[in-house]
Amino acid sequence: MKPQFDNQVMSSFFLWFDHTLTRKGEAFENHGSNFYKSDSLYNGYVAYAAPFKPFVSDKSVGDATVISGVYVDGTFTPTGSGNLAAINYEQGRVYFSSEPEGTISGDYSIKDFSVQLTDKNEGELIFETKFQVRPKTFQNITTGASSKQNTVPAVFIKNNGGENVPFSFGGQDETKINVRAVVLADSQFDVDAVCSIFRDQKYELVPLFEEGDMPFNFFGDFRSGKHYDYRFFATGTTHNNNFVYLDDVRVTRFGSSMPDSSSMEDLNPEIYTSVIDFDLTKPRFPRQEC
Repeated sequence: MKPQFDNQVMSSFFLWFDHTLTRKGEAFENHGSNFYKSDSLYNGYVAYAAPFKPFVSDKSVGDATVISGVYVDGTFTPTGSGNLAAINYEQGRVYFSSEPEGTISGDYSIKDFSVQLTDKNEGELIFETKFQVRPKTFQNITTGASSKQNTVPAVFIKNNGGENVPFSFGGQDETKINVRAVVLADSQFDVDAVCSIFRDQKYELVPLFEEGDMPFNFFGDFRSGKHYDYRFFATGTTHNNNFVYLDDVRVTRFGSSMPDSSSMEDLNPEIYTSVIDFDLTKPRFPRQEC
């Protein structure tokens, strides 16, 4: 099935949220480390992972180091050169077409928060999922980050439903979509900071990207070109009136007084959480669109 309007909104909102959090919150840390042989998500490729993930991939985030290659025994090898096939920014790993010879290392920026789309509701995430606190960069970690482990800090974004309501004559409706973000961290300070950033985005425009504009391929690397600049792509979409309007933002804090909070404290005693609800709107002619 080809992507529909809701798919476009969720993919675009994900990119906007990740960019806004990383840039406005300066939510990243520059770091360098060795990479360690790890499980490969793709047959025929050899994977090496950094101890930390995810990597910043957005060139428009000031002062962030966007990794474009790694050092193989001290010699810099950019993506597409030698046997370095791709960089997976979300998983913090690199893929080689054959086994590299020597020590693998690199310089990169680690996002403070992993941002992910999910189909789980907040109850499953908060009360039924076990999370590990991501190690700190000052710790001496000599293994690659696992692709299978649930770690925090993280934000999980979910389409929470919507509706079309009459807007004007001629068949124009206003499409309303509620997007919910579940914020999880090992610090109440960090949770409150994320909520503060996005509460203040009320009345902003969220650019909508077409399917062909999405920056990442199946490896988690860039689809075309050598870099991704969110602000460059977003400027073009808003100038063409291709955006959704952020009509309202509401923040709900979870605490010990809430129902089922004891089960969260038993499962994830070091985790703090809040929920952010975003009301997105856009006038459309839905029955005229293919």
